[in-house]
Amino acid sequence: MSAAFDTINRETLLKILEDIVNEDEHRIIRFLLSNTIIDTKIIRATEKKPFFSNVGTPQGDSLSPVLFTIYLEHALKEVGLVRRLRCFSGHRHRRSR
Repeated sequence: MSAAFDTINRETLLKILEDIVNEDEHRIIRFLLSNTIIDTKIIRATEKKPFFSNVGTPQGDSLSPVLFTIYLEHALKEVGLVRRLRCFSGHRHRRSR
C-alpha cells in the first residue's frame, strides 16, 4: 500500500482540497507536502543521500491515509464521469473476446 501513497500528484491533491478544507488547513497541508525530505541509502553505499520529494504523501504521517482517500475518491469520480460521458455520447466500451 505504501507504493500507492508515492503516486499522488501533490498539485492535483491541493487543487482537490481547495473545495474541502479552509484556507488555514490548506496552508498547513501544503506546508506538510512541500517539506518532504527522503533519506535513502544506495546499496553498498556508506552514506545516506537525502533529497527533496515533490510527489506522494509523507509515509508515517497520520494525515497521509486521509489525503490518499480524498485523492482516490476524486480519481474514481473522474473515471465514473468519463464513463457516463462516453455512454451519453454514443461511444460504448466493447469487451474484446
